Amino acid sequence: MKSKKIYFISIGILLIILGVILWAYFNRDEQVIEKSNEIVPKEEISDEQLRNTIISLYFIDNESGELKIESKLIDAKKLLNNPYEEIINLWLQGPENKKLKNNCSKNVKLNNTKLEGDCLSVDFSKEFIEEFTGEKGEESKVIYGIVNSLTELTEINSVKILIDGEENKYLGDFNLSEKYFRINN
Repeated sequence: MKSKKIYFISIGILLIILGVILWAYFNRDEQVIEKSNEIVPKEEISDEQLRNTIISLYFIDNESGELKIESKLIDAKKLLNNPYEEIINLWLQGPENKKLKNNCSKNVKLNNTKLEGDCLSVDFSKEFIEEFTGEKGEESKVIYGIVNSLTELTEINSVKILIDGEENKYLGDFNLSEKYFRINN
């Protein structure tokens, strides 16, 4: 009788061991499947890629004449020293999209920017007025393209434009030294 108990206990232990082995075998396959669903990047994201930021620049649509946004991806490190000059210089370079324009000559230079309270004074070279490439009535779109691009920055609420450091210069019918505020089109 004792030998029968030992026999049944041994068979029970063997069945338990066999069950654990079978269970481990089938669960091992599930773990492999879970691991195969992991996403492994092909390359590490560099510090330079992490610093990239998107800025919005406003240009005139060739077809509708309305202001349209062109987003540009730039290194945020460029915005640390003087973000105003960086944004204006990118705007002066013009849009990458051929359906957009800024109506400024490539000869226009940015002389200076100065933030006074929440108003940014932007000083352009005389070519801004003298070599304007737009049609009559597009002057306001150029002004508001600059204003809307700069007022994307939270500290700027208005923009005043100077020509070679002088106020009361006109682009068409627009006195550039007035404070211009953002418009929504």
